[in-house]
Amino acid sequence: MIGTDLTQLGIEVVVASARLTRMASRDVSVLPHAAMRLLGRLDELGPTRISDLAKADRCSQPTMSTLVQRQEEQGWVRRAADPTDSRASLISLTEAGLAELQRARQQAGAAVAARLLQLPGTDLATLEAAVAVMHKILTLEDVLEDTPR
Repeated sequence: MIGTDLTQLGIEVVVASARLTRMASRDVSVLPHAAMRLLGRLDELGPTRISDLAKADRCSQPTMSTLVQRQEEQGWVRRAADPTDSRASLISLTEAGLAELQRARQQAGAAVAARLLQLPGTDLATLEAAVAVMHKILTLEDVLEDTPR
């Protein structure tokens, strides 16, 4: 990629992926956007403290507590004592929550698929390669977070 500004490419990836996510989320009727973010985060992280969920979602702890409480009332998340700190709870995804998240992802995927049908096969092959690269980037992120700076 000689001559390519990687920072600009990074900006383009972030902007395009955020816009694509918002476009796909508009067609999700089974879950509110905030609930989908929370359930998705728990699917990614596993059992997590509310404070860590709030930090990951860049919201206040009271806001996250309210969101968790709503999803708990739906039966989509559960609280359990944190084995490392009896004063804290870990929030985890229930089977019902995972099923609801999968339904929401299915709806979002269908919204994107409707547009993918309009693309030529060469673009679809390029997109498959781009998705593979995005997964690699996400894997690298974990390595970089553990590296001392």
